[in-house]
Amino acid sequence: MAPLDGSIVTIAIPSIASSIKLGLETVVWIPLAYLLLLTVLLINAGRLADLRGRKRAYILGFIIFTTGSVLCGASATGLQLVMFRAVQGVGAAFIASNAAAIVTDAFPSSERGKALGINATAVYGGLMTGPVIGGILVQSFGWRSIFYVNVPIGIAVVTLATLRLKDTRAKIEGEGFDFAGAGTLSLALASLLVALTLGGGFGWLSSPILVLLLLSAGAFLLFIYVEGRLARFPTFQLRMFANNRMFAAANTAAFLSYIAVTGVTFLTSIYLQDVKGLDPQEAGILLIVMSTAMALLSPVSGWLSDRFGSRLLGSAGMIIVSLGLILLSRLSIDSSAEDVVVGLLVIGIGFGLFSSPNTSAVMGSVQRSELGVAAGTLGTMRFMGQSMGLALVGAGIASALAPEAILQLLAGLGADNPVAREEFIIGMKDVFAVSALVAAIGTVASLVRGRQPPPMDAMVTDSS
Repeated sequence: MAPLDGSIVTIAIPSIASSIKLGLETVVWIPLAYLLLLTVLLINAGRLADLRGRKRAYILGFIIFTTGSVLCGASATGLQLVMFRAVQGVGAAFIASNAAAIVTDAFPSSERGKALGINATAVYGGLMTGPVIGGILVQSFGWRSIFYVNVPIGIAVVTLATLRLKDTRAKIEGEGFDFAGAGTLSLALASLLVALTLGGGFGWLSSPILVLLLLSAGAFLLFIYVEGRLARFPTFQLRMFANNRMFAAANTAAFLSYIAVTGVTFLTSIYLQDVKGLDPQEAGILLIVMSTAMALLSPVSGWLSDRFGSRLLGSAGMIIVSLGLILLSRLSIDSSAEDVVVGLLVIGIGFGLFSSPNTSAVMGSVQRSELGVAAGTLGTMRFMGQSMGLALVGAGIASALAPEAILQLLAGLGADNPVAREEFIIGMKDVFAVSALVAAIGTVASLVRGRQPPPMDAMVTDSS
């Protein structure tokens, strides 16, 4: 549901902008408000779930998310829509920080990879079907329908979770929530995410972006000091990175992997439509290849990681992702659609091999009392990696094309400007080449993870 909503809105943005008369400065905040709150609150939401119970946090997330969806659909102004997208992001944080933790709790360690692989299939299924479902809904029922469609799903999930889920929490009664750590971490992540998202438009050396980056760095340093010296019950145990090589390496590999693959769909979509002349439906069918491979391979790779460990599978997956990006970096104006499909398929296979074993490694490397924080940390790595990946795309394209040419391409007018197409290909090739290097570095991060630590400690089960 969360990845579906993130991808489904992208298709509807032109309709939203024309319907309620929004400018570019407002439109950019429709996806950003959601991503910002989701990213900033993941670790804090996971910590709250560890303290108060994952079932109630999970249900609360769906209630907030569904309520936000209703309010988004009823929005009359751009400000209202941005505010209610932020509400959706709060709900999505409680959902995303608990999903992997609940799955990990429900299965023995011998089946953890397979179970998380099935969960990953749901994520990639949402990413894969979002644009398709969004296009149908917007065309048939208007843009508000993409938000209202969440309501019956949310009601069904809340009902089933209430009836079927058992609440789990670790043996940490008496601990309090670390408000100082949560506040400094939220400020650091929010400042960094906004800077990465808006840096291309404002300029990376502009005063607003430099202030945000300095604020983020200062808040991160303060967060480390608070967690290490002041907090009695810290939100995030720094030893999880300092003393747990499996946790640190797997999270680092996840972060680098999302930097590497985030721009693939965006750039190939423009390439297929504005360079090769395909219509949106034809381009969409080709783009599904990557997410389909991810969805199909994730359960298989998770099952294999239960038997052979995560290190070799995850590392092999990252190598394959790097090879796929190298293939895409060789595209030219004369390349065929089949060349694009091969590159996307190779990346999908590699990421499908990498994702589930890597997630299983993170979730299996911590105690049960830290599952929520671990899931939140992994989610934060994902969304921060995506933000940096988008910043990489923006920098690569901006270095190759003039602003007017970029606007022409985004408006679908690239066919009238052959110079813009050639320059776009140069920028696209540079982005894919750098992304391949990032994936190769991610392979190194995946290889240096240590052996799987001892089994997690026992949990307390509350059948209420």
